[in-house]
Amino acid sequence: MADLPNRINLTVVTRERKIIDVQADEVVLPATDGEIGVLPGHTPLLATLRIGQLRYRTGTKTERLVISWGFAEVLPDRVIVLAEKGILPGEIDRAAAEQERREAEREIADLSSHDPEFALAEARLEESIAKLHVGRDV
Repeated sequence: MADLPNRINLTVVTRERKIIDVQADEVVLPATDGEIGVLPGHTPLLATLRIGQLRYRTGTKTERLVISWGFAEVLPDRVIVLAEKGILPGEIDRAAAEQERREAEREIADLSSHDPEFALAEARLEESIAKLHVGRDV
């Protein structure tokens, strides 16, 4: 029987750039059906991702970033994330994210849930909230 890997190679890319390429002990992905925790040796799977926080732990240190939509390929020794957008904590402007949150909340309040613009405003709200959570420790 093959030995299980002791680390996970995590790569996050968008169309524009490679966001991160690190070795981690654990990865937590914001999947469309809920969070997926990945440890070394995880069963292979493909997952669709929603807007939210991607977290990864190395030793006792946990890092976070915001991703917006995408896919993840999970293999026993690596996780590859193809995201529509990826934002590192140092790239987050908390004041701008707070303004985006307020604007999205106002827009949602003025829309019916059946309005096609509702889903877009809701996505902007989710992304601004994720930015505020990830950027709070910067």
